[in-house]
Order: sequence, then structure tokens, then C-alpha cells
Amino acid sequence: MNQLAIDTANAHALGMIPESCGAVTVGCTDVAGVVEAVIASSKNLRSEHEALAETVRALEADQSKVAQASDEARLLSERAIERLNEGTALIQSSLGQIAGLIELVDTLGQHVTSFSAAMEQVRRSAQDIDNIAETTNILALNATIEAMRAGDAGRTFAVVAAEVKSLASDTRKATEEIAATIDALGGEAEEVIGRIEAGSKASGEARASVARIESSLANVGSLVEEVDKQNDVIARSTGTISDHVDKVQRVLTSYDAAARSNEDRLHGAHRKMEDLEITASEMFDRIVHAGLSPEDSAMVVAAQAMMQDLAAHTEAALAKGTITMSALFDTDYQPVPGTNPPLFRTRLTDWAHAEWRPFLDRAKASDARVLAAACTDMNGFLPTHLTERSRNPTGDVAHDTQFCRNGRIMMEAIDRKAKVSGAPYMMAVYRQENDGNSYVVVRNVYVPLVLGGKRWGDFELAYSFD
Repeated sequence: MNQLAIDTANAHALGMIPESCGAVTVGCTDVAGVVEAVIASSKNLRSEHEALAETVRALEADQSKVAQASDEARLLSERAIERLNEGTALIQSSLGQIAGLIELVDTLGQHVTSFSAAMEQVRRSAQDIDNIAETTNILALNATIEAMRAGDAGRTFAVVAAEVKSLASDTRKATEEIAATIDALGGEAEEVIGRIEAGSKASGEARASVARIESSLANVGSLVEEVDKQNDVIARSTGTISDHVDKVQRVLTSYDAAARSNEDRLHGAHRKMEDLEITASEMFDRIVHAGLSPEDSAMVVAAQAMMQDLAAHTEAALAKGTITMSALFDTDYQPVPGTNPPLFRTRLTDWAHAEWRPFLDRAKASDARVLAAACTDMNGFLPTHLTERSRNPTGDVAHDTQFCRNGRIMMEAIDRKAKVSGAPYMMAVYRQENDGNSYVVVRNVYVPLVLGGKRWGDFELAYSFD
């Protein structure tokens, strides 16, 4: 009885081996997937970091241009101040001369006004003299008349009266000439006075303009000085920004070095995990071949039966001539334009869609644990797939990755191992791609597919017990 108990215990422990091995294999595959996702994330981060670094470099270049422009602006403002000071000195000197001319015009106006008044006084004096000459002439006439009445006694008086009359006449002629001259001078003086008054008025306006020019010069000087101060502030700010940009650049450089180092380590870890994944799959394959995992063995039997049905159908088509060996083994993969992930076509594609796809759909529907069924040639090409995975591309990468697998070429390390295997089947655990951002860990049976006496590739059945 004790021996029987021991055998039972050993049998139970032996039965746990496939399950534990499967769990280890799945765990290795899962971890490898996580590491791969971390590597992809690290690449994305490094790509973003490189874009940021490029932006910082561009900012640094722009900042250098700003600093250079600021320095040039400061030099220009300093030169402008110097030129403005020189110009201001010259303009102020000219304004001083203009002011002197304005004062001279004002003084001349005053003198001409005085001259006009003097001319008026001369005119009045000439008029008075003319009046006196007129009166003298009348008196001389009266004296002559009286001298004639006196006869010989008044003869001498008559001579004097004649002389007085002659003098009065000469005086009157002189005063008339003086009056004419004064009138002419008065007309010219009035014209000169008018012009001087206009000049005086213009000089007043010029004085106001001079004042405005001086005020404008002062304002321009203040503005240029303010611009110079602002340029100085900009220069200091630019220097501060340059320091910050330099610090950011150093941080980014340090981060890039750390990121590259971590990524190298992750790649090393991923390679080790892939090796461990292959080792775990080999261990899983040996356990199933040893018959220690009945559930997996049942899946192997089902996969072999499905492969035989599909191979028999294909052999019959070869016999009928509906498909040829050259079409079956066509490896001239023609890209389908505008597809991402890239899809390909061969002469087998249309026939496989029509003839192999129903077998694959029935395999999927035969057991709820079956996740997918596919035929892959020796290069990993899938001429067709399940109906649900053979949709028309939409251009959406996530959708097309998950649902447009007919025409894909998928060749991972475990696939390459299966293609060179001469065993009747090979077991593996691998990460089945989902939408490009996630994956599903599945168990997979590779059953060699031989057509027309030549190995075409494998019939694959993917399943999960979870």
C-alpha cells in the first residue's frame, strides 16, 4: 500500500511538470514581450529626446543669432547716439546762427521804423518851410507894391523885396524837391517796412520752428538713449537665456548617454530573454514529444489531422490542374502598394483565399481554445489567413496590423527554428502580435506541410489554455 502511495505521488508530481514547464515558457515569453515593449518605449523616448535636442540646438542657434543681433543693435545705437550728438551740436550751432539772424531782422525792423518816423518828421518840416516860403513870397509881393507907391524913396526897399521874393521862390522850389524826394523815399521805406514786417513775422515763425526742432532733437536723443538701455537689457537677458540653454543642452546630453546605456542593457537582456524563450520552447517541445502533456498532445493530433485534410485537398487540386507546383511554390513576393504593415501577393494568393481559408476558419471554429490557424511557407509568407484576419486595409496601422494578416511575411527566431526542424511537429510558446502595441502569449504547433513531395512550409495551430 505504501508503494502505491509513492507511485501516485510521483505520478502527480510528474503530471505537474508539463504545466510548470508551460508556465515557465509562457512567463519567459511574457517577460521577453515586456522587455521588448520597454525597448520600443525607450526608442520612442530617445526619438522624442533627439527631437527635443534638435529643438534645443535650433533654439541655441536662434539665441546666438539674437545675441549677435543684440550686439549689433547696441553698436548701432551707440553710433546713432554719437552721430546724433554730432548732428545736435551742428544743428544747435545753426539754430544759434538762425536766432542771431532773427534778432538782426528784429533790430533792422526797429531801425527802419525809426527811419520811417524820421522821414515823416522831415516831411512835416519841409511842409513848414514851404508854408514859410509861401508867406515870405506874399510879404515880398506886398513890399514891392508898397515900394512902387513910395517912388524913388522906396526903390532900395523894392530891390530888397525882389531879392526876398526870389529867395522865397527858390526856397519853395527846394522844399518841393525835398517833398518829392521824401515822398519817393517814403514809398520805398513803406515797401521796405512791409518786407521787414513780413520778415519779422516769418522770423517769429522761424523762432517757433527752431524751438520745436530743439524739442524734437531732445526727444530723439532721449528715445535713442532709451533704445540703448533696452538693448543692454536684451543683451543681459540673452546672456542669461544662453546660460539656461547651455544647461539644458548638458542635461539632454547626459540623458542621451544614460538612455543609450540603458537601451544597450535592455537589448542585452532582451537577447538573453529570447535565448531563454527558445530554450523554454525547446523544453516544452520535448515534454510534449515525451507524452507528458496530454492536453497539448491532443492539440498536436488535431493539428496533424487538419494539415492532412488541407494537404489532401491541395494534392487533389494539383492532380486536376487547378493549381500548379510553380504557383504553389512561387516566392516572387509582389508588394501591395500603400499597405502598412506591408502586404505581398504571389500566384498562390487568390487560390489560397478561395481554397485554404475555409480549412483555416473550420480549424478556428473547432475548439474554443484555438486562437488562430495559418499556413506559412518556408520564408514566413502567409498567402491567406482566417476570414476575420483577412480584411481590406484601411490605412489605420493598428487596425491593419490586427486584421490584415493575409499577405504578411512573419519570420521570427522560433519560426526559423521550425522551418529547419525535421520532426513530425514542433511545439513553441510565442508572442502573437495583436494590434502592434500589444500581444497575446499563445502555444503553437508547427506541422510540416508537404505538397507534391516537397516541403512547402508549415501548418500552424495557435491555442491557449488560459
